Amino acid sequence: MPEYIDNSATDFVELRIEQATMLKKRVGGSCLIVQFLISYTAAIMYFVSGPDIATLWLASGTAMVVVTFLYAKLKAPNGITRENHASYLVGHTIVSALTGIVWGAVAIYQTDFQLEYTVFTGCLLVSSITMGGILPSSAYRPGYIALAIFAVPPFSAFLMINAPAPFGLVGFAMMIYFAFAMFLSARVEIETRDTISARQKKALTERVIGQNKTIQKASEEKTRFLAATGHDLSQPLQSQGFFMQALRDTLEKPEQIALLDQVQDSWRAQKELLQGIVDVSRIDSGAIVPKPVMVDMADLCEKLASEFLSDNNARIELVADFANIQSVTDPVLFARIIRNILSNARKFVTAGGTVKFSLRHVDDHAVVEISDNGPGIHSDDLDRIFDEYVQLDAVSGDNPKGLGLGLAIVRRLCRLLAIEMTLHSEPGVGTRFSFALPVTTSDRILKNHDLSAIQRFDMSPLVVIVDDDESVLVSMTQLLSTWNCQVISATNQQDAVQLVSRTSAVPALLIIDQQLGHDQYGLELIESLREEVNETVPAILMSGQMGRIDIDQARADIEFLHKPVEPDEIWAILDRTIAPPPKPDNSEG
Repeated sequence: MPEYIDNSATDFVELRIEQATMLKKRVGGSCLIVQFLISYTAAIMYFVSGPDIATLWLASGTAMVVVTFLYAKLKAPNGITRENHASYLVGHTIVSALTGIVWGAVAIYQTDFQLEYTVFTGCLLVSSITMGGILPSSAYRPGYIALAIFAVPPFSAFLMINAPAPFGLVGFAMMIYFAFAMFLSARVEIETRDTISARQKKALTERVIGQNKTIQKASEEKTRFLAATGHDLSQPLQSQGFFMQALRDTLEKPEQIALLDQVQDSWRAQKELLQGIVDVSRIDSGAIVPKPVMVDMADLCEKLASEFLSDNNARIELVADFANIQSVTDPVLFARIIRNILSNARKFVTAGGTVKFSLRHVDDHAVVEISDNGPGIHSDDLDRIFDEYVQLDAVSGDNPKGLGLGLAIVRRLCRLLAIEMTLHSEPGVGTRFSFALPVTTSDRILKNHDLSAIQRFDMSPLVVIVDDDESVLVSMTQLLSTWNCQVISATNQQDAVQLVSRTSAVPALLIIDQQLGHDQYGLELIESLREEVNETVPAILMSGQMGRIDIDQARADIEFLHKPVEPDEIWAILDRTIAPPPKPDNSEG
C-alpha cells in the first residue's frame, strides 16, 4: 500500500507541473481573448449605461488582464519546476479570485433595475468570464473555481435579493448556470488529466523504447566485441603455451623452472578468465544451444571425480558415491557446471578438508550433490555470489583469484538446461550444491558416446546433404552410408535442387549448412527443396555462427544444430523422423 500511495503522489505532482506549464505557456493567448471580451462588453455598456461606467469597466478589467499577464511572466521566469510549481499555482488561484471579484463587482455596480438591459449586461459579464473553464482547453480547475465563485454567486444573490419580479428569476437562473458550470468543469478536469497522463505515458513509452534499443545495441556490440576479442586473444595464448613448453626443455636450474611454473600458472589463469568472459557472452547471446542426449550420469560423474583427484594439489579428500542413473541433458554443458562447483570447492576448502560428491535417485529426478566442509557462505552473500565479477576470499592461496564468473556461468547454464539448483551454506560448517535433472526412460534417445550400438536402418531413407566444405560433405556421406541411407550430396544450392529434381523419391531428411558461399543461405535452400518435392520435408540447419537473431527469424519446423555436430544427434533426428507411426488401437472396450 505505501508503494501505491507514493506512486499516486508522484503522478499528482507530475499532473500539477504539467498544468502549471500549460497555464504559463497559454497566458498570452488567454489575455488577448479576455481583453477582447472586456472591450466588447465595454462597448455595450457605453450605449446602455453611459461612458462613465464603460470607462470604469474598461480600466478595471484591463488592469486585471495586465496583472494576470505580468504574474505569469515574472513568476518562475526560468520555467516551471518540481520546486516552484505549487507556489505558482497558488498565486494563479489568488489572481483568478481577484479577477472574479472585479468582474462580479462591476456586474453588480452597473446594474440599474430601471434600465432592464443592464441586468442582461451583468449576466453577460459574469457568464463570459466563466465560460472558459468549461471548455476542453481549460487547464487548471482550482483557479477556475476561485474565479467563478467570486463572479457568479455574488451577482446571482444580488439579483435574487434586490431585483423586482421577474428579474429575481434571472438570478436564480444564474445560480443554475453556476452549478452546471461546476459540474462541467469537473468533467473537463478529468479529461484534461487523462489527456496529460496519456501524453506523459506516450513520452515515457517512447523513452523506454529508445533506451531498450540503446541497451540492445550495446549488448549486440558487446557480444561482437567479446567474440572478436576471444578469438584474437586465444591465438597468442595458445602460442604462448607451446613456447613455454619448449622453453621448459631448455631450462636446467631449479629456480628457472620454478619461475617458469609461476609464469605458466598466470598463463592458465589468464586463459580461464578469457574463457569465462567469452562463455558468459555466448550464453547471453543465445549462441550456446543445448544438445540433450541420454547420459550415463554415473559414468560422467566418475570422470569428473577423476579430474578433480588428478589436480588435487591441496590433498582434499573426495568422498564419491554414484548410483547407476541415466538422465537426459547436455553432457558437455552439465560437465561444465560440475567442474565449476568442484573448482570452487578446491579453492575454498583447506588442505585435509573433505568434499562429498554424490549421485542419487530422488523421486523422478537424478540429484547430483556436491558438499564441502569449507568456511561456508554468509547469508548476505548467498544471492550475490551468482552475479558477475563477485568474488569471496579464497582460503587456498595456491589457486589464483579469478574474475568471479564461475558461479555466474553455473546459474546461466542451469537455466539453459532447465536444471533445478539449490544452495545451502552455513558459515563455519560448509556449503552444499544440489542439481536435480529429470530421469527419462525413453528408448529413442541414444547415449552420446555409444555409437557402436547404432544399428542400420531397416529401410533406406533418402538424405540430402549440402555443405560447401568438402571434408564435411565426404565424412557425413560416408557415415550415413554405413547406416544404410541413400545420400544425395552437393556443395551449392543449384546442384542440390537439380539432383533432387532428378529423383522420384521424397527425401526423408535435409541436412543443410546455413552459409553456402556467396549469397547462398541454408534457409532459402530448404524452402527451395521443399517446393521442388511439394512436401514439408524434415530439415536440419547447421551453422557454426548462428546466433539468437537467426533462430528467431527461422521456421519452427527446422532443427538447429551448432557445429561441431555429433553423429548421434543426426541419428536421433533421423530415427525420430522415419519412425513408423503408432498402430491404432482397434481393440473394443
